[in-house]
Amino acid sequence: MKRWYILILLAVVSCSQVEERNDDELFLNTSPRKPLILDVDFSTDVDDVCAVRMATALDDQGVIDLKCVGYSVRGKNNLQAMRGMLLHDGKGDIPIGRSSVDIPDTSPYWDLMTKYDDGKGEVMDAVALYRKILAESKRRVDIITTGFVTNIELLLKSEADEYSPLSGEELIKQKCGQLYIVGGVYPEGYDNNFFFAKPARAAIDYVNRNWPFPIVYFLAQVGGPMICGAELQALDRENRDIVSQALTAFGTSTGRYAWDPYGVWCAAYACGEVTQTGLRRADLEIRVSDGYNIFHDNPSGRHYINYRLCDDDKYYNSKMDSIVISKAKLQ
Repeated sequence: MKRWYILILLAVVSCSQVEERNDDELFLNTSPRKPLILDVDFSTDVDDVCAVRMATALDDQGVIDLKCVGYSVRGKNNLQAMRGMLLHDGKGDIPIGRSSVDIPDTSPYWDLMTKYDDGKGEVMDAVALYRKILAESKRRVDIITTGFVTNIELLLKSEADEYSPLSGEELIKQKCGQLYIVGGVYPEGYDNNFFFAKPARAAIDYVNRNWPFPIVYFLAQVGGPMICGAELQALDRENRDIVSQALTAFGTSTGRYAWDPYGVWCAAYACGEVTQTGLRRADLEIRVSDGYNIFHDNPSGRHYINYRLCDDDKYYNSKMDSIVISKAKLQ
């Protein structure tokens, strides 16, 4: 009993240190080195690799403090692949979250990345890792998901544990900043992150309805026309960099559609001026039977969708590629 009293007291003291926020407003934190959790699928498509590189580079630049990378899928060597990429990018201290739901997947680039693995990475259940990070943080922590939101659903539903006496929803209210989700087709349609797997369909519906703060959704047709990695591949003809290797393994020599790296870039800069991204309110409806999504425009809607402020694809492509290239090992 005494232990739990001490934990509760510590939680109250810790929570009093974080930034205040309004439950009905966005928390667009542009302060340097803001804490950020990156939740990915990092599997079939290769834009995920560009997204992780975006995060490690922006961590280097002091834009974010990358707290961890968590998985929303499982695979035979995906944990080793992620460890290999983090080591390649000089981020061996960043822990990895293991998917809390068994959604199996494969990848054309996991095998090539495992050669960089040292077998010494810190790996935890993703939900437990997120709870640990939130409980220990003295600042509000942003979360960006580029895959399924199954870990986020289970974080919401989580109960008191060794890291915090608070429930998941209580911990989120006390310690979370902005939740950014890559996914959704406007005004309606099917998006892979919402419909691909049955657990994913249930998860996006639950998170959409129960997350205690407004969510920012990065729409498929906004990031999709952009390209990330083309400039890197043009420079790295010998495939020395791990991102170049992954793009080549996927079968492209001209980069890949930028759904995921665009989301990470915008989240890191809190949709600030450099990202040329606007936001407007909307309500999202999910048809759980098949994952079909419908966005309803609503000036007082619960959540937000993004739109472009610039018509020039090259602006976005070059901005993102300059960050991806900044960490590339070309020699």
